[in-house]
Amino acid sequence: MLALVSAPAGAGKTILLTQWWQRLRLAGVPVAWLALDEHDDDPYVLWSGLLRACGRAVRGVDAAAEVRLAALTPPADPGNRGFLTAFAEAVDAIREPLWLLLDDVHVVASPRGLAGLAGLIRYRPAGLRLVLGSRFDPPLPVARMVLDGQAAEVRAADLAFDHDEADQLLRRRHLELDEADLALLLQRTEGWAAGLSLAALSLTSQDDVTKYIAGFAGDERPLADYLVAEVLGALSADTVDLLLATAVAETLTADLASRLSGRPDAGAVLARLARDNALVARVGRAPTSYRVHGLLRSFLLAEGTRRDVEAQRQHHVEASRWFADHGMPGPALDHAAEGGDWPRTAELVDRYGLRLLLSGDAARLAETIRQLPDDLVTDPVTALIAALAALHDGALAAARRHIDLVGRDPSRHRSARLRLLHTTALMYEGRLRGDRGPELLELIELSDEQVPGEPDLRLLAAVNRGILRIWFREYEAAEEDLREALRMARRDGRDALALECLSYLAVSGAARCDADAVSRRTTEAIDFAGRRGWASTGRMTPVYLLAAGAAFGRLDHEETGRYLSLVGAIDGDLEPEVELSARLLRAGLRAAETPNRHEAARVLRRAWPHDEGAVPPVTASFFCLTELQLALAAGDRPGAAEVLGRAERLLAESGDLLVLRAVAHAHDGRKAAARAALQPVLAGTTACHLVSAEITGWLLSSHFAAELDEPARAHDALLHALDLAEPRRMYREFAAASGRVRSLLVHGEGRFGRHEKFVRSVVGLLGDDDGDSRTAMVSGEALTARELELLRDLPSLLSLDEIAEAHVLSVNTVKTHLKAIYRKFDVGSRREAVDRARDLGLL
Repeated sequence: MLALVSAPAGAGKTILLTQWWQRLRLAGVPVAWLALDEHDDDPYVLWSGLLRACGRAVRGVDAAAEVRLAALTPPADPGNRGFLTAFAEAVDAIREPLWLLLDDVHVVASPRGLAGLAGLIRYRPAGLRLVLGSRFDPPLPVARMVLDGQAAEVRAADLAFDHDEADQLLRRRHLELDEADLALLLQRTEGWAAGLSLAALSLTSQDDVTKYIAGFAGDERPLADYLVAEVLGALSADTVDLLLATAVAETLTADLASRLSGRPDAGAVLARLARDNALVARVGRAPTSYRVHGLLRSFLLAEGTRRDVEAQRQHHVEASRWFADHGMPGPALDHAAEGGDWPRTAELVDRYGLRLLLSGDAARLAETIRQLPDDLVTDPVTALIAALAALHDGALAAARRHIDLVGRDPSRHRSARLRLLHTTALMYEGRLRGDRGPELLELIELSDEQVPGEPDLRLLAAVNRGILRIWFREYEAAEEDLREALRMARRDGRDALALECLSYLAVSGAARCDADAVSRRTTEAIDFAGRRGWASTGRMTPVYLLAAGAAFGRLDHEETGRYLSLVGAIDGDLEPEVELSARLLRAGLRAAETPNRHEAARVLRRAWPHDEGAVPPVTASFFCLTELQLALAAGDRPGAAEVLGRAERLLAESGDLLVLRAVAHAHDGRKAAARAALQPVLAGTTACHLVSAEITGWLLSSHFAAELDEPARAHDALLHALDLAEPRRMYREFAAASGRVRSLLVHGEGRFGRHEKFVRSVVGLLGDDDGDSRTAMVSGEALTARELELLRDLPSLLSLDEIAEAHVLSVNTVKTHLKAIYRKFDVGSRREAVDRARDLGLL
């Protein structure tokens, strides 16, 4: 057996060999240890040390073997076959295998010394287990043996400390770091044993451990001393100068290294350093690239700055030019800023800013822009790209400042690119601010301008135009924009914008009440984000919100809560409409799960914003209807009036408002007025923003027909409601229907044709409830105003005669109202009615 442990200085080779030696010794296995030095270049010295080490190893284990080994004379000639044969015979005669651990093999460099080691490997005894520890692969026939399966190897990556090993090392030094600090220390040291050990030495004296780890770098004493002594000290001055010149780049190709150092052989030097494990590693495949260990690189950067600040800046600027020439704008921008070449930095922002923004480098772009001198940010292109970067981060105040530097009239620019850039920034700002004035409609028209050679700009304009058109209810045009933007985003690899397009195509589908489109697009968006690790990105907020809304419509409160919790876990500002919809849906869920109707109505009322202008009609319709039903069921007349007033402000003379009025009229017993309000909606002459309102209108019409004993008309109205609800999988409207409507559903089995499966699902969700649960709120089965007045007297000691006298009613009229209350509450006595009313929060 042969094993090679090859890794840089400080990687833990000696520690590993020591652990092997100790473990074997404790197990009673003969094991020899020998640390080589430069004197071992002489074969006689090398073999003298080997024989002494082997003799000590078998002492007390095999006396005869000790004698045989002691009788051997070290050869002066490394190729002495007679000696090698005698050594093999002596070792093979030992009763069990002999382990020989040779450390620091890299110090043997002379041809004679290497020939001696090669002879040991080539003629090694069958009973010898040989382990070689070296800072780099020695020029010995080991690689071929590894390929042939005759040898094993341990590399730096195998020796690097993982999380648990690093934690154990630190605890031995009485240091306990929290998870974040330990993870950062591992990132800084890359698991390098020497780096971790030297950091631990310094950490014991630090008051602020987190701050120290955050700033831990290669120029930290005593780490810097170690790097100089153990790594750089072994290199020539020319090689160190090359490393200093190239340290500005995190990853180096041979071409970049040559450009930075001025040395045509820079690639060959890096290859040798990587081969020699000088804390330089080869990365990638084509072109071959190299990376200096982070701690060594940070030392070189600090040392380069100490030696010549101006030269260091020039290295950065040269690196910037190289990266720009090779189509890598991100690093080009970083190096221009690091070099303090601000005019070049501004030029790169203008040229590549949008590409960086859309390819996921928004943070890098924003950070660079923050460093630019004020006089350069006033350039229109720079200012507008700075505004777009700020908008991407949700920094509205910063975006406004940048836009105000340019003004708010895109048409004044002579350049088509600048006009579209300006228009897009204004659309993006208006979208995030919730501005929905007529000026945005003008911007939408301006944003259709074609600018050749600017695919990223046209893509960003199309996305913002499509989203804004949704808010203006131009759904067909919005979806056309978003589908085209999705095609461009996929073609150009702009995954973040592709996800945004999917999200808002789902939003548009929801606004059109297209359940299939919502389901298809939300599923696609969730899968798309999941594959990229973007489940918590802000672009997923509309998707989760739509999924929550769909679950809420299906009466699946658990799933609704799960999606709302995903919305809440996303850290970032939301668009006003999205934020409001999330807030109202959370309130709707709490209200649906609140047994007390008064409290449920208050929960929804408190969720409404002070600025009602930001509420889209679809959102207003859904939550106004829900809140009105709750308020009426709770007998909250002032609350109901408040909801109707809000609906009149937000919904104008739409079908949704007419349905709300019909619900209120029906609750108060004004059935003729309710039917008159519904007539334009049911006739199709007045459209609703939300299909839920239209479904509610048909269900109320079905209730009235059933009440008038007109079963054919009641069934026909119910079919209209099912035609709207079934393809959209909307159950909640039926949960709010009256007991009469529920009875029609239960007893009409077999008469609903293609809706049979949906009706069975509805009935299964509603159970045996006859309309008196907290969700059954469509009037006709909810308590009337007179019934609510009488209900409040039931807990008293007043007799029916006294109650009738107090309300100026006949006793028979009171009895009729009480029968209605008992029926709606499904109770049989006055006391049970009082208990039920208290459960519902009506008393």
